[in-house]
Amino acid sequence: VCWGYEASPFCVLVAEKLCELELPYMQRTCGRGSPKRQELFEKRGTFQVPYIEDPNTGVAMFESSDIVAYLDETYAA
Repeated sequence: VCWGYEASPFCVLVAEKLCELELPYMQRTCGRGSPKRQELFEKRGTFQVPYIEDPNTGVAMFESSDIVAYLDETYAA
């Protein structure tokens, strides 16, 4: 699951990496005014995007640069 919104350049970096690696994912769009923002806040105690949850490894993380590095290390051929 990838939490974010299209207006964020940091979220775009993560989405592009997921697509580049051809990884299927579910996007949770949480732009301004979205009730999903509160859902993420309640889940993690903060609202920060991009945020991913990898069901294959159990990893959950913020920060686009960390996420991109994780995706490369874990899924790049």
